[in-house]
Amino acid sequence: MNLKLFVPRKEDLWFKKEIKEDPDTMDYNAGYDLNYAGYNRTDGTIQTDLRELENVWAEKWIGNEPTNFYYFIKKENTFIGEIYAKFDKEKISYEIGIVIKGEHRGRGYATPAIKLLCEELKKHGIKKLYHKLPASRKSAVKADINNGFVIKKENIDGMRKFGKIEKLVYLEKEL
Repeated sequence: MNLKLFVPRKEDLWFKKEIKEDPDTMDYNAGYDLNYAGYNRTDGTIQTDLRELENVWAEKWIGNEPTNFYYFIKKENTFIGEIYAKFDKEKISYEIGIVIKGEHRGRGYATPAIKLLCEELKKHGIKKLYHKLPASRKSAVKADINNGFVIKKENIDGMRKFGKIEKLVYLEKEL
């Protein structure tokens, strides 16, 4: 499939801004009662200041924070999404997340991207991962299972989405 993980430079963060502001990409994020600056509950987008990404966000995710791993997913010369792992002190594990840009979804990119992330994290001595996501995101759950994640809990009450309690799936993987 020829995917690669790419640690973005500050000058590449226009792509993160583009993802966050794209309704086709952020549709999964719509309907939550979130208190983020710039969050649009109707379409899930988050209006983002590029300078804040370059100066504040970048320090946490691609700068000096050794417990966070963040990558763009790249196919040839095109950024197609983002993937990350962040340390959870309570669980003593790393939570993963992945977002494929709307126009690139449905092409089978999530499974190989998660595989690449797992390989990269293993090089850094990471031993345990988890992913908590809405049960309705069946293709995302399948991508995790295809990478050896195991469902540990199902039908967990999550946040309210358009006024209804969302059901979550919790998956884990040992590296």
